[in-house]
Amino acid sequence: MRLIYFLIFIFPLSVHAVEYDAVYDAYINGDYETAFVGFSELADKDYMRAQFYLGELYREGKGVEQDYAKSLEWYKKAAEHGEPKAIHNVAIFYHNGIVVERDFTEAALWYEKAAEKDYTPSMANVAKLYYKGDGIKEDKARALYWWKRAAELGSKGAQHNMGLMYITGQAGLEQDFVQAAKWYRKAAEQGSKEAQNSLGTMYFEGKGVEKDLIKAYGWFSLSAAADFEQAKLNIIIVEKNFNEVEMLDAKSIADEYLSKYIVDK
Repeated sequence: MRLIYFLIFIFPLSVHAVEYDAVYDAYINGDYETAFVGFSELADKDYMRAQFYLGELYREGKGVEQDYAKSLEWYKKAAEHGEPKAIHNVAIFYHNGIVVERDFTEAALWYEKAAEKDYTPSMANVAKLYYKGDGIKEDKARALYWWKRAAELGSKGAQHNMGLMYITGQAGLEQDFVQAAKWYRKAAEQGSKEAQNSLGTMYFEGKGVEKDLIKAYGWFSLSAAADFEQAKLNIIIVEKNFNEVEMLDAKSIADEYLSKYIVDK
């Protein structure tokens, strides 16, 4: 019987990776001057992550004099390697006209490049541009596409917007209170104070969910704890519907929600 030998290749960590870890530690620990020197050396060797953080240092003026032009230059180099955060930041520069002429079309192109890499902040930003037709042709269907993708990937802001689209029947969607409540709940459980207030309103009105003033009070309380003014007013309104026992129950559910779910900060 012939023996078959499997060769196992052990690849050592690249020198760049080892050097990067040391430089990144300096960055995390606030030693920005050391980080700047290290990232500069690695960036010149075409090390993508170093190029991104060099862009960060120039943008924030940490370890080096603030220089938006150089920041953009390094973000673009990292973007060429496919780093989604760098691609997103290039879009931000064009979106806001930082050291370049403000160009919404160019911003949308960069946002979509990052969005295709499942970077949810870019999905949210390009969706807003398409939804409002802000400097580019309005395209609510495209906005909905990106919001839904971001929502499915867990973006609480996008989940809230999906709830809003369903409750108002916008962007080609039929009004659907059940779907609205579903998306609001996903966002609310992640700490979106807007979604917590909206879900509370749905429980108060009995739209998309069974009417339940106790649960409405719980969601309003979460939102109010994040200093959302409308929720504070809604608490006053819903309290007027409670007798003494119900008020105790409502306080209890509010305490439960405050310990169970995230309060937006």
